[in-house]
Amino acid sequence: MKWLKQIFITLSALLLLSYIGAAQLKAYSFEQADALQKKQKRNIAVFIYTDWCQYCQVMKRATFSHDQVVRKLNEQFYFVALNGEEKRDIRFNNNLFKYKPNGTNTGAHELAEVLGTIDGKLAYPGLIILNSRYEIIFQYSGFLNARALRAILDNTPR
Repeated sequence: MKWLKQIFITLSALLLLSYIGAAQLKAYSFEQADALQKKQKRNIAVFIYTDWCQYCQVMKRATFSHDQVVRKLNEQFYFVALNGEEKRDIRFNNNLFKYKPNGTNTGAHELAEVLGTIDGKLAYPGLIILNSRYEIIFQYSGFLNARALRAILDNTPR
């Protein structure tokens, strides 16, 4: 009976360690990604979301916590999450981007508009991939599960 207790404790400890050791997605600000580009060139994966968007929240919790997605983003990209309604100014690629109100308590950030507008419309969630020269090489508006995102990341030219 004592050995059964030892096995249970060992398995519990291993499970806890694997949970604690699970890869965490490294997220950067645009300013940090800009500085990192000077040291090591990488594509930048930008996730544009809002707090009220349910699909955005599911992507945050599920898609961006999937081990293979996290590993790929951490190893080969600089990942930036941008709230499309961010109120602070953002300096990126030698430009200053600001929040633009468009009604009472509504608006969008200029950088979200510049990066996420597809066919004249900004929709959430959005995934944009920039190359190391800050050119948009991929844009997508809508929910992506882990498998779909992994396929996109795997096929993005470096």
